[in-house]
Amino acid sequence: MKGMKAYIYSILAIILCLAMGMDGYGQGKKLEKTYRWIYQVNEDVNFAFENYDCNLTIHTWDKPEIEYVMTVDATLKSEEDARRLDEYIMDLKFSNSTSSVHIDNRFWTSKKAIMGRKTMTLKGARTIRFSEFKMKGEMWIPENSNLNLTSKYSEIEVGDLNGRVSIDLYNDKLYGGLVNSNIKIAAKYSTLEFTDMKDINADIYNTTVEAGDIGSLSIVSKYSKFKVGNAGKVDVDAYNDKYTFGTTGDIRFIDKYSDLRAEQTGHTELDCYNSTVIISRVEDVDLISKYGTYEFKEARNLNIATAYTDKYSVDSLGTLNITDSKYGVFKIAHLERSLLLNEGYSDKVFVTKTGNLKEVKVNGKYVVLEMALDKDYSYRFKANVKYPEFDINEESMNVRKKIKESSELEMKAIKGTESEGMPSFFVNGYDMAITLTER
Repeated sequence: MKGMKAYIYSILAIILCLAMGMDGYGQGKKLEKTYRWIYQVNEDVNFAFENYDCNLTIHTWDKPEIEYVMTVDATLKSEEDARRLDEYIMDLKFSNSTSSVHIDNRFWTSKKAIMGRKTMTLKGARTIRFSEFKMKGEMWIPENSNLNLTSKYSEIEVGDLNGRVSIDLYNDKLYGGLVNSNIKIAAKYSTLEFTDMKDINADIYNTTVEAGDIGSLSIVSKYSKFKVGNAGKVDVDAYNDKYTFGTTGDIRFIDKYSDLRAEQTGHTELDCYNSTVIISRVEDVDLISKYGTYEFKEARNLNIATAYTDKYSVDSLGTLNITDSKYGVFKIAHLERSLLLNEGYSDKVFVTKTGNLKEVKVNGKYVVLEMALDKDYSYRFKANVKYPEFDINEESMNVRKKIKESSELEMKAIKGTESEGMPSFFVNGYDMAITLTER
């Protein structure tokens, strides 16, 4: 008997739950209505808009006026719920003056769905029941207004903007026109697309940004993609990101696990870890790196402070100046002026062609250097090496001094015609493999 009662109670509980679930999805009362707010403002008004789960279009115009239109498409549980919601929205007041307007379209404190029963608690008002609720917005603002936009879970279209812009997005998609003033961006899990922009200050996370030409850029990013055309000065702090530029001014790029690609840059400062940098044309490069891959078509000066297990490929390079490197591989198609390796360890340097070299100085341990020199190139050669592995044409040299004791070699020679201030070639270290060929 007790078992039968328990069974009956279980059935009743299930029926009650189903009834409550169906109650949340009943026919209900439909509310489809457009609401409008208009404010007279200054042309350079400060306009703050907080947007939540509402697709939005922002236009700019030449009127000293802000017009905001919000369309609600909702199905409420009852006529009373529909009436309450309608009256509540109609009575909404937003902070406004001629110099400042602040609109927040999230007019509820909470939305809940429990066992199919959906409720919304309006700010400062009662709770209403609904089965469907959607909003969309459209607004017109003065073209010189200063826009401060905060948004979540929305798709937004924005026209051309002339005033200052601040954007804070979360899981949004924003498509904009021209930004003719400075812009500040904070974004997570979002996509932003613009045409051209001025100076940008950004902090992004798992976000994609695309634009045409921009001004200067200062950005902190993680797990993001940033692709633009030409840019001014660039300052990047990146983690596991991908950056693509056209032509830029000076670049400072501090990163881990990231990619940087550009057509042309000014002075470039790199502090990289496990990164890939590909730049077609660059002026001077100052570099700190571990586990990096670097490709340059043309570079004037490559200055490496510290490097560890890096790979370098350069088509045309003026000077290569390395303070400290370990396990690096350097492939240089054409070296014009000088090579200075202050402290190398198990590095490999390959130079296919040289120009009018002024100086080559290599110091280290277990270093491999292979270099092709012009057959008419004259230079002063000095070596002080323990365990040398030299493949050089001594017969074409005027050897002034050569002392080999056990595993140590000291050598001085002149290749070609001796002259005051002639180029010098100096090798010092331990277990150094030097190959010099002539073209």
